[in-house]
Amino acid sequence: MNYYNGFIITENAMTSKQEKHGALTFGLDIGIASVGWAVLGESRIVDLGVRCFDKAETAKEGESLNLTRRMARLLRRRLRRRAWRLTKLARLLKREGLIADANLFKHKIEKNTPVPKSSWQLRVDGLDRQLNAEEWARVIYHLCKHRGFHWISRAEEKAAEGDSKGEGGKVKQGLAGTKKLMQEKSYRTAAEMVLAEFPDAQRNKQGDYSKALSRILLGDELKALFEHQRKLGNPVATEKLEAAILGNGDKKCGLFWAQNPALAGNKLLEMLGRCTFEKTGGDDGKGEYRAPKASFSAERHVWLTHLNNLRIVVDGTTRPLNEAERRVALPMPYQQAGDLSYKQLGGALIKEGFLQKDGFKFAGLPYPTKQASEEKAKDPETSVLCKLPAWHTLRKTLEKHGLESEWQKLSTDALDGKPQLLDNIAWVLSVYKDDDEVKTELGKLNLPNTEKMIDALLDIRFDKFSNLSLKALSKIVPFMEQGQRYDEAVANIPEYGHHSQLHKVGAGEHKYLPPFYKERDKTGRMVFNDDMDIPRNPVVLRALNQARKVVNALIKEYGSPHEVHIEMARDLSRPLDERRDIEKLQKEFGERNKKDKELFAQDFNIVGTVKGKQFEKYQLYREQQGKCIYPSMDEKQGICCYSLKPLDLHRVLYEEGYAEIDHALPYSRSFDDSKNNRVLVLAKENRDKGNRTPFEYLGDKDNSEPWRQFVAFVEGNKAYRLAKRSRLLRKDFGDKEAKEFRERNLNDTRYICKFFKNYVEQYLQLHEDSEAKRCVVLSGQMTSFLRARWGLVKVRGDSDRHHALDAAVVAACSHGMVKRLSDYSRRKELEQVREGFVDVDTGEIVNPAMFQQVQEHFPNPWPHFRDEVKLRLSIDDPTLLRSEMEKFGTYTPESLEALRPLFVSRAPQRRNSGAAHKDTIYAQPKRLVAQGGVTQKVALSSLTLKDLDKLIDPHRNERLYAAIRARLEQHGGKGDKAFPASNPLRKPDSEGNPTGPIVRGVTMVIDKLSGIPIRGGIAKNDSMVRVDVFTKANKFHLVPVYVHHSVLGLPNQAIVGGKEESEWTQIDDSFDWHFSIYPNDLIRVTLKQEGRFGYYAGCDRSTAAIHLWAHDRNQQVGKDGLIRSIGVKTALSIEKFNVDVLGNRYPAPPEKRRDLA
Repeated sequence: MNYYNGFIITENAMTSKQEKHGALTFGLDIGIASVGWAVLGESRIVDLGVRCFDKAETAKEGESLNLTRRMARLLRRRLRRRAWRLTKLARLLKREGLIADANLFKHKIEKNTPVPKSSWQLRVDGLDRQLNAEEWARVIYHLCKHRGFHWISRAEEKAAEGDSKGEGGKVKQGLAGTKKLMQEKSYRTAAEMVLAEFPDAQRNKQGDYSKALSRILLGDELKALFEHQRKLGNPVATEKLEAAILGNGDKKCGLFWAQNPALAGNKLLEMLGRCTFEKTGGDDGKGEYRAPKASFSAERHVWLTHLNNLRIVVDGTTRPLNEAERRVALPMPYQQAGDLSYKQLGGALIKEGFLQKDGFKFAGLPYPTKQASEEKAKDPETSVLCKLPAWHTLRKTLEKHGLESEWQKLSTDALDGKPQLLDNIAWVLSVYKDDDEVKTELGKLNLPNTEKMIDALLDIRFDKFSNLSLKALSKIVPFMEQGQRYDEAVANIPEYGHHSQLHKVGAGEHKYLPPFYKERDKTGRMVFNDDMDIPRNPVVLRALNQARKVVNALIKEYGSPHEVHIEMARDLSRPLDERRDIEKLQKEFGERNKKDKELFAQDFNIVGTVKGKQFEKYQLYREQQGKCIYPSMDEKQGICCYSLKPLDLHRVLYEEGYAEIDHALPYSRSFDDSKNNRVLVLAKENRDKGNRTPFEYLGDKDNSEPWRQFVAFVEGNKAYRLAKRSRLLRKDFGDKEAKEFRERNLNDTRYICKFFKNYVEQYLQLHEDSEAKRCVVLSGQMTSFLRARWGLVKVRGDSDRHHALDAAVVAACSHGMVKRLSDYSRRKELEQVREGFVDVDTGEIVNPAMFQQVQEHFPNPWPHFRDEVKLRLSIDDPTLLRSEMEKFGTYTPESLEALRPLFVSRAPQRRNSGAAHKDTIYAQPKRLVAQGGVTQKVALSSLTLKDLDKLIDPHRNERLYAAIRARLEQHGGKGDKAFPASNPLRKPDSEGNPTGPIVRGVTMVIDKLSGIPIRGGIAKNDSMVRVDVFTKANKFHLVPVYVHHSVLGLPNQAIVGGKEESEWTQIDDSFDWHFSIYPNDLIRVTLKQEGRFGYYAGCDRSTAAIHLWAHDRNQQVGKDGLIRSIGVKTALSIEKFNVDVLGNRYPAPPEKRRDLA
């Protein structure tokens, strides 16, 4: 069965893949939803491919996939607990003789029966007359069911005060409003106030909390009602019943107050993680608990991290703060009234005389290149350098309560190295939520002015925890206070170590990379391997886990590698909103660049494609024009960046050898090919400069006149970014600085990259002949540079194959390649220097003749690498691929036989769980059941004119619908403008006057809706889990399976195009079962005229057609690579294949039809 024009691999091919390939290098390009991979031998590509998977986040909001499930689960739990509380209340009322049936409150009012008096009115009546048993039961039930809002702590109530736009703030305002009405008008109870103030509607609607009532207020009402009923002689208003409902007065017990406490105390500690380093301490010996982020030590650690990593740029030199500057900066966040900005720190350093005004910049800030013509660009130095939210919250709270001296003592002790008391306060306020618990725990601390201090601290609660414990921070922070970075501080603690200190490099003991999880807990959840310090970001974790699977599959296929090279997407760990901002900026830049090219081609009469190098010269020419400095200069002239001589634009563009693009910091010494390091210079100046920096060329460390002129030009050019200005004006670029620059531009040093690098180094056993000890993590800049120089064009939108291209480039960038690249760049920089030129890199006098021995062309991994990559990426026919590869002469007959075209592997989605149906339940009146219709309540603000014809019972609501139509027509059919909250619509009376109640929504009829019957209505099906395939009489039949079928049982109705579900084909024993198809299962459909081969994308239940993804999402086959509407009923065959991680395809074995449970 291993066939299909070579697409399906054979056993012979599998065997031949185990041959000796020589030294192998694995290259990985790890992205958010893909892992490109390549295996390179010494002179050929052994294999390459792409593994794709779904991002571990929601597509729209970028939230955790678990968030929706968790919120739904919490809501179900809350509703279940509420229902159980009310059930217990009804049973209590029955036992006490108030009602005969505990289900009384669940009964609906039958037609043609008198409508009972409202519970609100009974609550008012109960103050002045004796209620009968059932009325009294209804009052109690009504109050316990609608028991108002209750703050679980003073701190929660205080937090809502500053959230006027959020829901908590609106509730707070509503509670204050109703409380004020009670006091001003002396109402006896809440019900009396509500009926008097809000006679038309007593409940809050659509985010309006003006009628919000406090649970304390309603509790007082219920207590008052018990007292009044006893005075009025009600025999069932007993003190025993009151105690069972209202409890003992602690506002915690009793059915009225009953509420599960917030996650706090010991329950919270059960969920709290343990310290990264202190793994054996703690009360239970399982490790120290993580420290609250609000603790002084944790905030100190964050501030010291920012401070020790801070860099300033002075005279083009980037440096950290010196010791004297650090002494000024260190106490500043604690002395501020709020957050510390870069500008405030800079001002303090200028005031102390350490820095000159306008003589420095902060590295990493987005300083504007130009000032906008109409409005001034925002000063980047106003951004926040450091926040100490907990410190300032504590300070403000204690000072507000007149505890200034107590705060002074606490803060002084903490800053003097004794933070234990402040840390303990933060621990209590983070772990405990209930006011009584907080009082008890704070009482155990040796607080100054204890009673008053505890009362003040009740206004505060903290959450969130660090990865480190207070014990670990007490060891690490002192080293960081000395100026050491976090990793340096940890390395100084023998029992900790950090990153590379955790293991001996190259000493991996596993042939395959081990899982990130060590076991499952008793609930079935995966438990992380704590020894690995695994990132918890779900997007990152899924990407790294898929990369792990790829590496293990490659090892199983080809054996242990000699080297592993990795590149990671820059946005891998960024949240969705940041990634969207980046995409937006990239799109804007691309459009602007395209527009500039069109204008450039138009201005210079260029026909056809604009040459990239020519356009870049034009861009650099414009950037260096400096109009404000040379206002009278002819517009056809720019400035040479080094000599400051005018440049003739026509000669720049069309005369070879007149002007060249140079790297300000020589590429051979910096490996920096970014635009921030590229300038346009006269060819003579470029040759004279050689492999020197501008300062080494112009200043020669003597602050010469040419250097001063150059500095004035660079600093005066507002088109230059800070990063470019820093490179041009850099003075110190010795061996140490150059090495750091090369390392930074060669290697990706982000945390997530370090984690995976160390993970591979620690656990993976390389080939026994390998001399490599470290996993190489390349920067995107380096791979982009090599890709461009090797002529490998990447078009992201065309298909997913470009991930394999990147992986091949990453794999090819070996240490040897870096050395060849450096030698080539040095040769290009020095090949035409004058006699006697001293090589800055070596200190030797350069002999130009020696460079004749160095290769002329840019180094390639091997001579035909570019062509081989392009062919391996583009050819889908196995025979043609083997024929083309044979021409290179580097493939053995066995390796040619094993060759297969690139086939993108996609992770299947064989999940049987999820939401059973959509949240909205549509009502289905009896008269609409036959036709399958439903009704839906629609807000007036969302109505359009075309919706008016679908409104229910138009003959009964003519005046109302006419008024709605008139409003919509007046406002152009826009419901949000026609029905604002400030101008509500009232229902017209019989005379057409708007005197009736406010109308906020109307009921619309939907003629047909398929779904699940729920509580007398219909809910739409959620996503289809799979489709089951049957055949009969040479025709294929598709049965869609949804999550709710795990309860109802597997369906046996096959889709019939254009028919209602009730008319679908019934599957019986006369049908033959084939298989189930899940999303991303590989399917081949053979039709009479053609065949379709791709990953299953979905099924259209209205047409019985399926959709397939092209394996590489090639845009040429359809939008986003989707092949739509493939009719399968009359197909000649439908075949299913399994695809492994590397894209090998196998016919799926026979399978049984399985239940979802």
